Amino acid sequence: MEKTIRIIVAVLLLGVIAFFTYLIIDGIQTPIKFEEQRIERFQTTVDQLIAIRTAEVAYKENNEKKIVNEFVDANGKKIKQTYYEHKFTPSFDELIDYILNGKLKVVKAVGTLTDDQLKGGLNDKKALEMIEKAKKTGDLKEVKEKGLANEDGRFLFSRDTILVSVKDSLFKDMSEEEIKNLRYLHVGRGLEEKVELSLDTASVEPSGVKVHVFQCYALYEDILYGLDRQLIVNFLDEMKDHDNPESLEGKCLRVGKLDEANNNAGNWDSTMEKKKKND
Repeated sequence: MEKTIRIIVAVLLLGVIAFFTYLIIDGIQTPIKFEEQRIERFQTTVDQLIAIRTAEVAYKENNEKKIVNEFVDANGKKIKQTYYEHKFTPSFDELIDYILNGKLKVVKAVGTLTDDQLKGGLNDKKALEMIEKAKKTGDLKEVKEKGLANEDGRFLFSRDTILVSVKDSLFKDMSEEEIKNLRYLHVGRGLEEKVELSLDTASVEPSGVKVHVFQCYALYEDILYGLDRQLIVNFLDEMKDHDNPESLEGKCLRVGKLDEANNNAGNWDSTMEKKKKND
């Protein structure tokens, strides 16, 4: 009887030891797994934000809007001013349509100017003007002397703008379906429902010069949804701007900014962008 009791006690002790060992290991492993999954989800979202930035920059550079201002000057003379404005788009519909169907201006370059040509006062603009003049007049003496054409009269320098498909150039590694879903979060809450990233545009005037900006972001809470709740709370509290709790800063992965011109930079760890460039 006594031996049986000892065996039962030993088994119970082993069970207790095993239980506490599990708790200790789980207490160590859970934060590690959380961090691994956080980094993986962040990388997926950063890659998505980089793609959106690529599309926005191409859209801005290749779409121009004609602006005509009419006013009367101090002398009563009617003045008309025309200029072209390049803006980002706040519309995912417009941005995705541009990726799928839009064109990108690419400069096809032939030849480069040598150090001697540069020291002699040539630059791309002057070289192209000389070549254009030679084509119109048929006089190749100057361009030959400047090394812009060979003795047979073949021009050695040109800069031609051509149009290429945005999808086939900048997004050739993405399927049409992936492009159409670029607007939605692909991790966390986005796996259970359609969570659209926030996209908006604005203009700021640093030093009195108008600069068009855009911003796109995904909330940390949506990205981390489904992981250990307490660890999510801890992470959000760690990242939060406690001096300004209502601020967006510390609540999201973001590219660009609406209240300042930041060269379309992201707020993520720079190693994530390096990883994307190296892939």
